[in-house]
Amino acid sequence: MYIILEYYLLENFIANFLVLYATNRITKSKLKIKGIIIGTITATLYSLVIFLPSFLFLSSYVFKVLISSLIVYITFRSKSIKAFLYQWLCFYIVSFIFAGTIMSLSFNFTNITELLSKKMNLFKIFGIKHVLTGIIIAILITIIVFSYNNRKKQMQKLLVDAKIIYKGKELLISALVDTGNNLKDPLSNKSIFVVELSKLLTMLPEELIEFYKIKKYTKIEDLLLKLSDEFPLILVPFKSIGNEKGIILGFKPDNVIIRFHNETQEIQLDRIIIGIYNGHLSNEREFSGLIDYDSVIEKEEIWLN
Repeated sequence: MYIILEYYLLENFIANFLVLYATNRITKSKLKIKGIIIGTITATLYSLVIFLPSFLFLSSYVFKVLISSLIVYITFRSKSIKAFLYQWLCFYIVSFIFAGTIMSLSFNFTNITELLSKKMNLFKIFGIKHVLTGIIIAILITIIVFSYNNRKKQMQKLLVDAKIIYKGKELLISALVDTGNNLKDPLSNKSIFVVELSKLLTMLPEELIEFYKIKKYTKIEDLLLKLSDEFPLILVPFKSIGNEKGIILGFKPDNVIIRFHNETQEIQLDRIIIGIYNGHLSNEREFSGLIDYDSVIEKEEIWLN
């Protein structure tokens, strides 16, 4: 009994480790081995449920989904719901692939007559309804995961490291080169580089920060007058869904230098205004700035020529 249990735990530990390791590589979570081992131990301990009659209820479909979700969370410590769902779906896909491979090997390298004599027909074991349902679910999950992965890859190509320089202060953020961002200052025709307020706190005067936090000034005109010398503000009108007459506050930086991820070439943007956005631009916190696509491409083409 002890020998069987030891082999059982060893097999489960290896299988769980491989599944979590593969999931980590596919999702590019950059998780250390320590995190994978913690998740592996959790999954292996759960496999002992079959030896504990009092806890057999934990092997029901509902608890299997809950436990697998817990294993994924413990392993990857997802920072957002979307990231968690992506890792969870990949975990299941990898598990299906592993299970399918093992099953395929079993059926291909075992005498089919022996299998039939033992009534080990696939549909008799699992039921035709469950097999077909599993295939459909696997296909749907695969489509969702790879569609999401492709979107992530496309977005990665448009992510840049942006350095904002103003009055001797430097700020480095990750920004998205947005094809849908056509916001410009109507007076100077300069592009607006929208940046989250939380990232600009070290550059902004206290009066401006208080304006956003506690609405110290009921009128923007009062704020403009107060900061006219210390921090000249620019009012940029914009239109959006549900807001036909919006105003975004901005300022002219001394310099903005961007560099595409995984590249060394830097591009300097001189005709640009920093627009202050009081909120989050990305739900997953992947970037904190939006740069006009045309202004970046124009500069890149000049450099290439």
